Amino acid sequence: MKRFIYFLALVGVMGSLVVSCNCEYKPKGIKRVVVIGFDGMSVGGVMKASTPNFDEYNANGAYSFHCRNILPTVSSPNWAAMLTGSDAAQTGVTSNAWQVDDYQLPPVLTTENGRYPDIFYVLKKNKPSLKTASVYDWGDFGRLYDNSFVDVDIHPEGALKTAETASKVIKEDKPDFLFIHFDHVDHAGHADGHMTPAYLKAVELADSLAAVVVNATKEAGTYDETLFIITADHGGVGHGHGDMTVQGNEVPFFLFGNHTKSGYELPVEVNLMDLAATVAYVFDVPRPQAWIGRPVVCAFKDAPEPDPATLVGDFLSAYRNTPVILPQDADGKSGGFYVGEKALVTILTEGKDGKIRYTTDGSIPTKNSTVYSEPFELANSGTVRAAYFGNDGRHSTYSEAFYRVVEKVDENTGVNYKIYQGENLGKIPAFSFLKKVASGKAYEISTDQIADKLGENVAVEFEGYITIEKPGKYEFFTASDDGSKLFLDGKELVNNDGDHGTKEESGSVQLEVGKHKIRVEYFNGGGGGFLATGFRGPGIPKQILSPEFLSVK
Repeated sequence: MKRFIYFLALVGVMGSLVVSCNCEYKPKGIKRVVVIGFDGMSVGGVMKASTPNFDEYNANGAYSFHCRNILPTVSSPNWAAMLTGSDAAQTGVTSNAWQVDDYQLPPVLTTENGRYPDIFYVLKKNKPSLKTASVYDWGDFGRLYDNSFVDVDIHPEGALKTAETASKVIKEDKPDFLFIHFDHVDHAGHADGHMTPAYLKAVELADSLAAVVVNATKEAGTYDETLFIITADHGGVGHGHGDMTVQGNEVPFFLFGNHTKSGYELPVEVNLMDLAATVAYVFDVPRPQAWIGRPVVCAFKDAPEPDPATLVGDFLSAYRNTPVILPQDADGKSGGFYVGEKALVTILTEGKDGKIRYTTDGSIPTKNSTVYSEPFELANSGTVRAAYFGNDGRHSTYSEAFYRVVEKVDENTGVNYKIYQGENLGKIPAFSFLKKVASGKAYEISTDQIADKLGENVAVEFEGYITIEKPGKYEFFTASDDGSKLFLDGKELVNNDGDHGTKEESGSVQLEVGKHKIRVEYFNGGGGGFLATGFRGPGIPKQILSPEFLSVK
């Protein structure tokens, strides 16, 4: 798609771009802020890994395990959200393909430098004497803010070098505001899978690196006057970012130092956009009117508690008691493919004061759903969902497992695939211009069976037929990282193209009884990739497209 560059005029003077916080309480004694961001560090990873330093910071600070990021669940939009206090709809940073001079959606307003106002800009425009710094492991992080308002801007390579460089900046430059970005946890999530032993080791390294940074402020003599904020841009599921899942869209958010409450679990909803707003609030500078983020005032010592009348509802107990449906594969995906045998479903939870309730038709469990008491068998393909319902009335988010159960398979079961090698792929390519490197037959239209044949900058074509036994309206979906498209009878039905984390898109169509040609195109640019294809229709709940419906001819 052609991208248009919009040149927006500066709207009014600086005073018309900003709005002062109307909060009467102001924290005192904070002269410096250090933000420590870990790309891809999930709430579940922090809870399961050994993180003694994070535990100490939370025991002596304020924290939330329910901080939401923004959609899409991609790094650039979410780091931009932290830096600008704004959603992708305001900043125009809608994907990792975004560049300062190459984008699809223009920002709602720009500064005199043609950039959306970020926290560095706001601090330096209001208090020019403030010293700002940015140290980042991921090179593209540096394009997300206006570098002309950053006094020290360094891009080391690797987690250890980033920690070493940040520590040196703290001791030698003594910045008033420092933003540090680490990338190694995200690498582990893509390469090894979220919640795997390798991923948890990366989280444990993050815990150690945070301590290196904090200790540097002690050595520099600035610890007592520093507010620390630790957070992440996204979590993940399997090898992807977990777009539109609690595991992907909730991240840890810690605030600590001598000026925060101790052991204080934030009772308010927190979003990554609140980070920039909180920093502006601490430095007592007005924040731009376009910013959506709000300062997390209640985190500070002596700050008033939130008005109880505004605290409506309860947070989900998403990680503490969410059921685990077994079996799971190495990527943490529940369910499986069974030939000539029934599937045995086991559901576990850490909850001790409540019940697991589940469904087998793909519907979301409620307090009236079947109570799980022991493992059970599935004789047919289906989707199992389970949630934990505590006796206190609270419940977890649901877990999901796709079971594909078939009596037998033969040489006609499944679909054909072709794998192509490309370069710098950012969307579905023209396959005729690529070199085919592998081909074969797969039982499902997914990356599971061919994962060992895939790498970076690869594209795949799946082709076959789907058998429809009942006429009616059918909905097809692809969930992919990166892009995918689904065609039925030669017509595009699902467009999930683009460079993005795991994201689901769908399309509906009326189908008659019989066989219909199906083709799915998929590509993975960089990092880990993923593809799953599913459908639902008359008498068929939403599920992975099972081999029993697919044929080569």
